[in-house]
Amino acid sequence: MKAKSATLPCLLLTCLLLSACSQWRYNLGTPLSHTELPQQNTSLKQALDLLGPPFRITTTDNGFVLAWEHWHIREDAIGLRLGVLGADFLSADWGEMRVKGEFLLLTFNKQHLLSSATHSEWDNYGGGGKSIQPMFGFVSVVDADDLTKPLPQHEWGGTLLQSLPRTLNSNSSLDSGQNGLQQRGTPTAAGQHALQID
Repeated sequence: MKAKSATLPCLLLTCLLLSACSQWRYNLGTPLSHTELPQQNTSLKQALDLLGPPFRITTTDNGFVLAWEHWHIREDAIGLRLGVLGADFLSADWGEMRVKGEFLLLTFNKQHLLSSATHSEWDNYGGGGKSIQPMFGFVSVVDADDLTKPLPQHEWGGTLLQSLPRTLNSNSSLDSGQNGLQQRGTPTAAGQHALQID
């Protein structure tokens, strides 16, 4: 009987200390690995019937490029708080992120026939961190915000309402411009971001 009575206070203390635990799962796009990929000389219509609308599009000298992507992001964090009545005297946080996904790039010629296809997959450690903080405060030890933005096609209609500098520079759009495209998660100081005017 004494063992049972000692278990309850320990369980309650653990629940109070583990006051900042979270798990986030993001699935963006449709998985491509279960889809039969188009072969050489496939028409644009057949590719769109098979894969649906592309997420990114750009023109090239010989035709155009379409891109599809799928992301699965797992974010886990755990935090311990020592304090009473909402006051944190000491907090410790641990977190990590795992990122896996696929990217499919199809190049079509001016006759709307597939000339090349590239498919890549990844499963990587996406980052994480640890923190110990005295007194009040909160630090996010995992940040997936740049990877969990809405998919590009959700904003295509909004391009008609952009400010004048962005409209004049629409050829350098990261999703539907004429000067190339880039994959989600590329640092802002690299790739097509460097050409975009704010």
